[in-house]
Order: sequence, then structure tokens, then C-alpha cells
Amino acid sequence: MNRFMVIIMKTGFAVLFLAVFAVILALGCAAAFGVPAGIMVSVFGLAVKLFRAEFIVTSLSAETMLFGGLAAAFGAAFCGIAAVELGFVISGAYLRVRKRCDVLLGWKPL
Repeated sequence: MNRFMVIIMKTGFAVLFLAVFAVILALGCAAAFGVPAGIMVSVFGLAVKLFRAEFIVTSLSAETMLFGGLAAAFGAAFCGIAAVELGFVISGAYLRVRKRCDVLLGWKPL
């Protein structure tokens, strides 16, 4: 019975890990692409506002580009922070599952 419980717990953790890994990958990609894109839009907004760069064709106003780009960059940075936090959570869950499985098998936990 104990070996069956260990197999169930490890399988459940493997499924949970794969799901969390997919979320971490998505959040990391959002941060990797969102921060530079937001900063680039902000720089374009600053160029339109300060230097009257008419070659940048957009339907947005300069202020919207500036502050919207900064908001997007900060939002993407929070996606990166969330990915790191999820990594800490899943590693803590792994340690708890491993300790519980060791107890069920009769081994001394670390």
C-alpha cells in the first residue's frame, strides 16, 4: 500500500511540475519579450514628443506611447517575478513530497 501511495504522489507531482513549468515558460517568455518591447514603445513616444519625429506613424498619441510602453514594461517585469516565485513554490512542493515519500517507505528523512 505504501509503495502505491509513493507512486501516486510522485506521479501527481510530475503532472503538477509539468503544468507549472509550462506556466513558468510562458511567464518568462512574456517578460523576455515584453520588457524590451515596452521600453521601445516608450522611446518612440519620447521621440515623437520631444523631437517631433514624424516618421514614426502611429494612431496613438505620444503620451499614450510613453506611459503605455512603461506600463507594459513594468507589467512584463512582474511576469518575470511571478515566474521566479513559482519556481520557489514548486521546489518547496518537491521537498515536501520527497520527505513524505521517504517516510512512507520507512527511510529516514533528510
